[in-house]
Order: sequence, then C-alpha cells, then structure tokens
Amino acid sequence: MPIILRANYYKVNAVPDWALCLYRVDFSPDEERTFVKKELLRQHASVLGNYIFDGNQLYVARLLPQDPLELTSKRHDTGDPYLVKIRFIKEIPASDTLFLQIFSILLRRCYEYLGLTQVGRNYYNSHEEVQNQKYRVAIWPGNVSSIRQHENGILMRFVTGKQLLGLVVMTRYNQRTYRVDDIAWNLTAISKFSCQGQEITYLDYYEKTYQVKIKDPYQPLLLSKPRKRDLRRGQGNIYLIPELCVPTGLSDDMRSDYNLMRDFSEYTRMSPDKRVASLRRFNTRLFENQKVKAELKQWGLDFSQVLTNVRGRVLPGEMVMQSSHSFVYQSSEPDWGKDIKDVPVNVAQNVTNWVLVVPGRLRKEAEELMAGLKKIGRALGITFNNPSLQLLQQDTAQDYIRALRNCSAVMLVVCILPNARLDRYAAVKKHVSAIMGTPSQMVLAKSMQNKARQVSILQKIALQINCKLGGEIWNLQIPFQNTMVVGYDTYHDSARKGASWGAVVASFNKNLTRYYGQVLRHANQEELTANFCTAIQNSLCHYAEVNGCLPERVLVYRDGVGEGQLAYVKGTEIAAIKACFAANQFSPRFSFIVVSKRINTRLFAQGSRSGNPINPPPGTVCDDVITLPERYDFYLVSQRVTQGTVTPTSYNILEDVNSNLDADRHQRLAYKLTYLYYNWMGPVRVPAPCLYAHKLAYITGQAIHDVPHQELCDKLWYL
Repeated sequence: MPIILRANYYKVNAVPDWALCLYRVDFSPDEERTFVKKELLRQHASVLGNYIFDGNQLYVARLLPQDPLELTSKRHDTGDPYLVKIRFIKEIPASDTLFLQIFSILLRRCYEYLGLTQVGRNYYNSHEEVQNQKYRVAIWPGNVSSIRQHENGILMRFVTGKQLLGLVVMTRYNQRTYRVDDIAWNLTAISKFSCQGQEITYLDYYEKTYQVKIKDPYQPLLLSKPRKRDLRRGQGNIYLIPELCVPTGLSDDMRSDYNLMRDFSEYTRMSPDKRVASLRRFNTRLFENQKVKAELKQWGLDFSQVLTNVRGRVLPGEMVMQSSHSFVYQSSEPDWGKDIKDVPVNVAQNVTNWVLVVPGRLRKEAEELMAGLKKIGRALGITFNNPSLQLLQQDTAQDYIRALRNCSAVMLVVCILPNARLDRYAAVKKHVSAIMGTPSQMVLAKSMQNKARQVSILQKIALQINCKLGGEIWNLQIPFQNTMVVGYDTYHDSARKGASWGAVVASFNKNLTRYYGQVLRHANQEELTANFCTAIQNSLCHYAEVNGCLPERVLVYRDGVGEGQLAYVKGTEIAAIKACFAANQFSPRFSFIVVSKRINTRLFAQGSRSGNPINPPPGTVCDDVITLPERYDFYLVSQRVTQGTVTPTSYNILEDVNSNLDADRHQRLAYKLTYLYYNWMGPVRVPAPCLYAHKLAYITGQAIHDVPHQELCDKLWYL
C-alpha cells in the first residue's frame, strides 16, 4: 500500500556557482583552542572578506592578495601577540564532494550564532538544560545534522531532542571532551611538564592559559591517551585536572537502573508530533536568525523550511504459523502473544533428562518452577519430566559449579539465582557453555516470586528452553528453496582490553529458524576477516551435512558497520568470502547487506483522525528521495513502537551477484526475517540472524570470555 511520509530532511534550494579557495592557517605560538584561533583570525575580516574557518583550514571565495599571507593578532584578554600564517593549498570546484563539507562547516557557524555549545561533534543548548535533582544529572537538548547529496538533490538532515553523550568527561574551561583511559596517581596539579621549551606546573599553566585557579593542588590527574590520528600528528598523552572536568553520559550502573532510565525517557523519548514540533521550532529559530540569514545570503545558500515529503510503501502483514494455528499479524497489536497462547509449538523438544540447581532456601521457588513448567509445557506440547534437584547450602558461584560437576550427560541445566550478580551468572554460564557443552536457563528468584506475572514468565522460560534445545516455535512462508541466511555482529570483550568477539550464525533449514553459531575472538580487522571467512566455510559444511547439498543462495546480513568501514567491508570482507567460494568451486547466488540501526533518519506518517504526525506502521519501506544515489539502499520500519519516535533500520546492499532478487524481494525478505526472532512475539528492529549474532557475541564478550563448546553450535543456547 502506498503511504506519504515526511522525513527529518530539508531541501537545499540554492547552492553557490563559484569555486572555493582552500588555505592552511598556522599560529605562532601554537594554539590548540579553536575558539581562540577563530578570535585571532576574526581580527582580519576586512582583509579576508567572506570566509569559513574550522580551526585549521580556511575557505574563501577568492584568492588572497599574497601567498603566504602573514598577519599579526593579539589576544583580547591577555594582549599576547600571535603571528598568523596563511598558505594556499588548492581551489575546490562546486562539483567536489568537499563542497558539501564546507556547507557543514557553515552550518556549524550558524549554530554558534544561536549560542549552541559544541561537545564532541554535536551541538547542544546549555541554556535549556533540564536539571534532575534526584540523580544529580543535567540533560542538554541536542542537535545532530548533516548535509549530503541524495537521490534528487542536496538535503540537510536534522535530529533534535534531548541527547545523552557517551561516557567521557568534558573540561569546563573549553568544553572539549576526552575519553579517560587511566588515572595518573604519580602526577598532581603541582607536577611540571614541558610547554614551549619551558617547565611549568599544571597549576600555573591553567591559571596563565585559561585564567582558572585550581583549588586542590594535590589531586591525581586523569590520563587520556591519544587516538591514532593524534599519534600521527605527534600528540602524546593528555593529562586532565579532575576538578576542572565533568562526566558526561551514563555509566553501566546508571543504564542498568530501571527507575533512572524510566525517568530519563520522559526527556529522551519524544513522540512523533513533539519531535516534528521540535524540528520546526529549531528550523524557525535557525533560519529566522538575522546573523544566519545574512551569512547564508553572502554564500548564496537557501534552505527549505518544510520537512521533505517521501513516497513509501507498507508491506502486507506476514502469516505466522504455529502448529495447526495460523494468523496474519496486525500492526495495530503490540505483539502476537495472545494469538499463540496455549498453542503447541511447531517442533517440540521434550525435556527428559535435566538438572535443577537451587539454593536450599529457595526450594519453594524451585517447586513452583517445576510444577509451572509441567503445566505450561502441556499446553505448548512440550513434556517436562522431573529434574534431578540439586540443593545448595550456599549460593556462591563455586557452590553452583561444584554441584554441576556431579551432573553428567544431562540435556539441560536450569539454575535459580538469588539475584542478578554478574560474577556468579558469568561463572556458572561459562562452566555450562564452555566446559559442559550443555544448554542452560538461568532464572531469577524474584521472577518466581512475582505472582502477578508468573504464568507469562513461565511461558517465556518454556519457549526459551525449547529453542535452546533445537526446537521451533513458529514459522513463516519462505518462498526460497536451498537458501542460507547469515547474520554477523561483534562485541567488545569486557575482560580483555582491545579484544572483540565476532559471532556468525547461519541458517540450515528451509524455514530459516535453526542456526549454526560460531564465535571467535579477534584483535584487529585482519583477524576479524579471517575468522568471518572461516565461519562461513564451516557453516557451508554444516549446511551440506544436514541437507545433503550446498545452498543455492547465500545472503549475509552484516551488523555493526560504521559509515567509514563500508569501503573496507566491500574490498576485504566480501572479497574474502567470494575467494572462499571460489576455492571450494562454489558459485551461489550471493548477496551481502549491511544493516544499520544507529542512524539519525526519522520517518513520520500522518494520523488518519488527528492529522498529527505519528509513527509509520510496521512494514513501511522507503527507497527514494532520502536514500543515496551511489548505494543500493532502503529504509524499513519493522517494529511497532508505543513510546517515542520509531527509528527505521537502514539496509545497504553492497553485493548482489546473480541473486535474481529485485528491490521488492529484498525488502520483503528483510521484513520476513524480523518475524523470526524467538525471544519476542512480534517483529523486531533487525533481521533475526543479526539479533541472534548480537546475542551470541554479547554473552560471550560480557560473561563467558571463551569459545563455547562445539556441542552447542547448532542450538540457540544464547537466547
């Protein structure tokens, strides 16, 4: 069905028809603060004329009278003299992609006219901060924007809302952000360092340079290590005064605090109508500002003040089949839980030989769990025999593991845990997953104590156990034969700095519901690519072993790829996979799709009754206007969102060799796959293989820190 959408993009109505001249600007003595360098250069506006300056490079609309051009400036606050040297680099025609970067710099200048504060790459309105005294947190309204060439012209994208920054610190004196890597206990504010050939204490440096007096001279310093690009410029470690820093973002403890995150959602989750209203307010504030209007006029730029209209389509709801029961998912419903309540699963795995490990003081909860699983299992067609009950005197990780060492040849381990302590969970999970090679289910005691939700919790546990043992809950109509879909994602190892885990899951049945999963640790891109290809080859071998033939079609859905990594993925990962196919004299129909969910594009539909902006329904596809001309890409809204504005998922098809799949089929298949994630009774945001790969990489990097047992490869043990 066709649908008219609006996107958070504004059309660039007019662009300049002249060329830009690019110059490099150096200061003597050296100056790091961009706002000071801009102040020093601003003193020569009459000589430079209309210009853009980002702190290092200068863009002007004409050649300057001399090359190099040397000018002298003075600091307004201290009177210190500076020599400003401007050297010509090149001329940039309007057809150059760098031209769009100039627009972005110009836009940042306009933000400064509005008094916005730059933190990292984005801009925030500190004057409209929201204070939360309960948690001692301040939230700043933020803005993210970009300008680039899209299908039919140049568009500017805006995202507004309350933004929570990453976990870094911001320095009060210049509002720059730094990642804290360590604490330099051996250094204090009275320690000395070399500055312009002289030794000076940090205390004196900050007072002289920033006019800031440090109250505690003996506080240890924070260490921020340079990034790779900073190392290439010769920059060393950066030491910060804790007193002059404020933390930004949320810690892991804060993110795990349900009440805190619920309170924050009031500010961070904006409904579609409020988000559109916010975009309009910011647009009006920006383009009605007299300084901004004058600036844009000088540069020959004009922006639309109306959100871009986009034609989209709504794919039909999918037929979900569970045993003899089938239904079409209606997007008006949050999920299909009520449709499959007490309906037998497609493929049941009877639980005949299992062990239940529980502290003795939680025996009542254990008995309720056993009785509940038997009752729920009968409705789902799953038989639960009585388990071997292991009662613990204490509830330490060592007590659980000692009990499990006495259990051999069991098909399932279930543990009731008194609380959600990660160290105990990780130790037990590692033992059963890496050493025993047995699927396991961890149950919190409070879940069994929640009488109001006990039945729904027991149903979810029974369904998870069935999947972990190799069962199938529901399926969809999949039109393809002999097809293998692959999901790939990575997750950093929380216990080993610099190491990551790459997880590959690959389907090996017709319904695309059973997956062969592998996870390997890597330290760099080369190891990642090698492991990826090895996992693909192992997956093909497993597929052939199960089905008696290799798949005719292979589709890889790759998550966790940033904008700057696309060229690497295409030139290295895809090339390596194709080389793997060739080495095995195998030439399948091959597609490689990059899936991105952390994007700033937003889509809005129009409410049929109110006329106000609402979230598009699940199945909404957009593949025109806001997509990119150099890509084979589309946006898909697959999930139903009841709070805030839905974020579409971006699909970028990097490779499509003899697939015989047009755009519609790619879109339909992606939407079908969002129905096949068994931990949620409804479509999810990304294809199921991507989410399975994420779960596998996450549990390995967060808890297990080891390669899982080979016996678990063909099971969804990580749900």
